[in-house]
This record gives sequence, structure tokens and C-alpha cells, in this order.
Amino acid sequence: MVKLKDVRVGSIVMVRGNFGTGFAVRAVVAGVEADIKNGRPGIDYTAVGAKTSNWAYLDQVDRVITR
Repeated sequence: MVKLKDVRVGSIVMVRGNFGTGFAVRAVVAGVEADIKNGRPGIDYTAVGAKTSNWAYLDQVDRVITR
């Protein structure tokens, strides 16, 4: 389980979109929030090769590749 202390801006992570049901993609963390939505921690990120950013709850992050 990934925790807030495990990620920071610039970290490379594997994250699943669509509230955890999507395929895992490599992404760069753009922001880390203790309350991204509904009192749950999460990240803002941009998938490698994408032009737009997204957000995800922290439990959607499968693993941290580089911190």
C-alpha cells in the first residue's frame, strides 16, 4: 500500500485511472494532497506521453517507481 510519505512532486508512479478499474499507466506526480476529494488522500498526475493531467485517490497508485 502506497502512503503519502512515499510520493512527492516529480515521483514516477504506476497509477490506475477510472477509480482503480483502468489499466496501470506510468505517470509523473504533479501534486500530492492529504484531501484530494471526500477526505481521502490522492495525487495530481500526468501520464507519460499525455498532454492533460488527472487526479487519483492514493489507493489507485499501484507502486512508486522513483521517488
